Amino acid sequence: MIIKNALIKLTILLITFNTHLFAQNAKEKQILWTTDWSPNGKFIAIGGNIDSLKIYDAKSLKLYKSFAIKGTITRVKWHPNKNVIAVATQISDDKAMLLNLDTNSKIELNGISPDGARGIDWNYNGEFLTVADNDGQITLFDDKGELIRKFANENNSTKGITAIDWHPSKNIFVTVSDKIRILSMDGNLLQTIKHREEDVLLLSVAWHKSGFFFVTGDYGYDTYKSLLQYWDEQGNLIKLTDISKGEYRNLTWNPEGNRLASASDALRIWDEKGNLISEGKSKEYLWGISWNKNGKKIITSSIAQTISIWNKNAELLMNFE
Repeated sequence: MIIKNALIKLTILLITFNTHLFAQNAKEKQILWTTDWSPNGKFIAIGGNIDSLKIYDAKSLKLYKSFAIKGTITRVKWHPNKNVIAVATQISDDKAMLLNLDTNSKIELNGISPDGARGIDWNYNGEFLTVADNDGQITLFDDKGELIRKFANENNSTKGITAIDWHPSKNIFVTVSDKIRILSMDGNLLQTIKHREEDVLLLSVAWHKSGFFFVTGDYGYDTYKSLLQYWDEQGNLIKLTDISKGEYRNLTWNPEGNRLASASDALRIWDEKGNLISEGKSKEYLWGISWNKNGKKIITSSIAQTISIWNKNAELLMNFE
């Protein structure tokens, strides 16, 4: 038992060291962390640690606008029906913010950890926005960026939150970090799920359009393979796969809800039951990922600043910039 506990502590220390080392390396490398296709299909937002948020015309793929943001943009999320983008940052002097593309105005989001955040998401109708930060705190705002409340991911937990996703029709959401947690917008912890025996960081989560289940992707570590896991609404494991050679940075469902795209060492397309449908090979690790509004195209961003357009079968159409 003593040896087992010592090994567990050593594993946690190694994961913590690896996470800090990665943050330092990520600051030095220019990585495109995140992308999102606007709900109207007209624009594509791209962010990373390139000191700017870039907006492209989705038809011409020409640069439409650029906003100077120092440090790392970890996540961008378009409002469901407004030309407004929520932006999460870390290793940055710029706070998380709302950017209005029609007016070019910026609203800073206050109350977030000085260390920044990696999780940001609108609720199903765009009335509320949550930011999940690197101190394990969740901050709730209205659609104008006004602070409503702030609460912990779980009592006595200061683990940084890596992703957050709202239920498609209820005001509850899932967060991932060291564990999976389901919370209400009032801050009530509804459930905590330990996703695997090993202490492995989770990186991504995507609730299915039906609300009946959600999917998570983790980092993996050394001999521990990265896992893609399907969970029902009650937190019961439905399906597990470990075929990826890289961590699952981001997950996203197509508008119809019958295809899940995952960004890791390859672009992979899965069905609702967790079966692999197609795979697009990539020479670089993929980070950002988003479907267009009709579900016919996917955009990815990578660790080497490559932006790629794929069809719905994970066949590469083109790279740009």
